[in-house]
Amino acid sequence: MSHNPTEHIQEELHHHANHGDGSKWVIAAAMTAAILAAFAAAAGALATSHLTQSTLIRIKANDDWNYYQAKSIKSSLLDAKIYSAQLSKVEPRKSDIDKKNEYLQQMPEIQATAKKLEKLSKEHLESHETFEGAATLFHISIAVVAISVVAKRKEFWYVAMIGGAVGIVIFSKALIQVPAAMEEEADPPAKTATADSPPHKTPSAAAEASSAKLSDESSK
Repeated sequence: MSHNPTEHIQEELHHHANHGDGSKWVIAAAMTAAILAAFAAAAGALATSHLTQSTLIRIKANDDWNYYQAKSIKSSLLDAKIYSAQLSKVEPRKSDIDKKNEYLQQMPEIQATAKKLEKLSKEHLESHETFEGAATLFHISIAVVAISVVAKRKEFWYVAMIGGAVGIVIFSKALIQVPAAMEEEADPPAKTATADSPPHKTPSAAAEASSAKLSDESSK
């Protein structure tokens, strides 16, 4: 659990409210501090959540950019292979041409997804900064409330309430403009064996082939 920087201040406020001069405004100030503390805790939790989301989405965007670069390199290699065949006046392999066209179709989609994730990551980071700013303003307002109670200066309490109201406005604005969460993608289907790859033998099939080979050798 994260440390609350105004926890000691809140305890002092409640102590003054319970054992102080009994003024109504002191009790109200303690209630103000408690409300601001609740907003500060919520803003802090949301700030942490959006920072985590921003980091995870940025990692996914980097993975997509790496995937795009890998496709681009493979496409360039195929270009060189096809061009070399053309220079040698040999017909390029159809599989190379098909693979090249496949890369040309996939690369714009991968690039668009990576850019979309980068934008979403930036939006979550902006939300984190806004919630963090609201939480800081709430903590400052709580400290000003404590000063008003200790110094018995009611005007400081008014200043703290104004600061808290501004923090609530910032918090509400950030809450309304919260970006969407990253969509969970389904796991990609397992790759099927290609014609070039050797057929996979089960243990029983391998044992039968080995036994047949031994029997053929013994019969010779």
